[in-house]
Amino acid sequence: MAKRKSNVVREAAFLMAAQMVCSVIGLIYRSPMHLVIGDVGDGYYQYAYEWYAIILLISSYSIPSALSKVMADRLAKGQYKNAQKVFHASIFYVLAVGGAGALIAFFGAPFFLTKQPDAVPALRVLAPTIVFAGLLGCLRGYFQAQNTMFPTGVSRVAEQIVNAIVSVLAAWLLTRPYVGNETLTGRFGAAGGTLGTGAGVLAGILLMLFTYYVNRKTIRKRMKRDKTKKTESYGQVLRVIFLMVTPIIFATGIYNCTAIVDQNIFTWLMDWRKVPPQEVTRQYALFSYRVKPILNIPVSLASATSTALIPAVATAISAGRNDEATDRINECMRLSMFLAVPASVGLAVLSYPVIRIMYPTGDVRGAAILLAMGAVSVIFYSLSTVTNGVLQGLGHPGDPVKNAAIALCLNVIAAVLLVGFTPAGVYGILAATVLYAAAVMVLNAVSLKKYLDYRHDLDRLLIQPLKAAALMGAAVAVIYWLPALLLPGIFGRYLASAVLTLIAVLAGILIYVIFYTRTTRMTDEEIRKLPFGTKILVLLKKLKVR
Repeated sequence: MAKRKSNVVREAAFLMAAQMVCSVIGLIYRSPMHLVIGDVGDGYYQYAYEWYAIILLISSYSIPSALSKVMADRLAKGQYKNAQKVFHASIFYVLAVGGAGALIAFFGAPFFLTKQPDAVPALRVLAPTIVFAGLLGCLRGYFQAQNTMFPTGVSRVAEQIVNAIVSVLAAWLLTRPYVGNETLTGRFGAAGGTLGTGAGVLAGILLMLFTYYVNRKTIRKRMKRDKTKKTESYGQVLRVIFLMVTPIIFATGIYNCTAIVDQNIFTWLMDWRKVPPQEVTRQYALFSYRVKPILNIPVSLASATSTALIPAVATAISAGRNDEATDRINECMRLSMFLAVPASVGLAVLSYPVIRIMYPTGDVRGAAILLAMGAVSVIFYSLSTVTNGVLQGLGHPGDPVKNAAIALCLNVIAAVLLVGFTPAGVYGILAATVLYAAAVMVLNAVSLKKYLDYRHDLDRLLIQPLKAAALMGAAVAVIYWLPALLLPGIFGRYLASAVLTLIAVLAGILIYVIFYTRTTRMTDEEIRKLPFGTKILVLLKKLKVR
């Protein structure tokens, strides 16, 4: 059992590392693309991308989670032929449903973006990617079901690298004829930026196909050894996939449709308040293009944990090993909070220099305030993302649907009241988003206790990381803000501020790890299970704190 537990944590840690690389690349390329397409282009890009994301979620994005769950059940019983049929049926599913989603995105773009017609070309460019992303999801889900996250992690990095290069290059090429015209530059720049998304997905597909080709002999051997007497028909498999995918689609759809709901509430209510459309676009871009991607970095690490956790929990439950499932949940929860809590505190303390480094032009102060206020949502979203994966792995995907729907209702009420009847503007959307994340976190915890009699160990899960993160936050504040306030002439410059920020971040990481490992009394073996755990342990011993 110890080996099984360490495996899932190791796979989650690897996915986290890969996701961290992807997130950093994603942030880095957004800065030059912002310089090419401008604030208005940022808004057009985000309006289109959020519609693309929700259509993708509804059509085929959830297939990796569902596929890994359904396949893991069969692999745990040695039914390799049935597992392979699940894989083949999932490809048919995404071609049909993803194709329909692509047509809806292309032809429905003018309807979806009635108030922002200049974002229509960007959404139409993204439409074919819905089908490609579904195929990539099938390939990733195939290997995730076998508790190997290496192909998924490597393909994500390759996808993001190609995405970054093509996005910036295409945006630059398409905006050259329109330099000086803010609207046309934004319109064609956003369309060019979305080309990178499709190119990245195609690169990921090629890499995953190569991985499948390399493993084809092993796959065939396992199928030959399969002595299962009853093989499922493709009709039966498609029915299982449909029944599994449907609630997951609703869960992820509702979980992620807050962006579209908030987008529409904000756009329509600001128009009702007679705010000019370009000003609405600028304000929305401030939150959705600048702040949300930064907040999503630590949350995406929790998503990586969830990806690794679903097949692991499904396998343990299928084999009747409930204690093992609980142990895996505990380890992955703690791993997620080990990263999310200090990230939340660090983003709040260093919100201004972080925004200034990434987006040195425009309303830096406004974006920094949004980032500082929204930092707490990192903890809420991280916990709710992991518990979503747990509930799916337990075979109760309907609960995340119900919980997300309740939270979405609260989100809508808060957004309408704050945007429509107060001068909060985009800050009202931020507050509604934080409320939504907190509500999902609490409701998922209640569901988890119901099915597995599982209770969060709040002391080890939150209180101990918060203690270490508070000390880290105080130290980081002194390291950055004291020199910045005493010597504004020096540290007010971009490069000096960036260097000082990097020093503060590195010092903060070291301080947090030292205090966390000491307050939690982690063993050497537990430290090794952390991302880069062996290197952390070596460093701690060199510093004489172990």
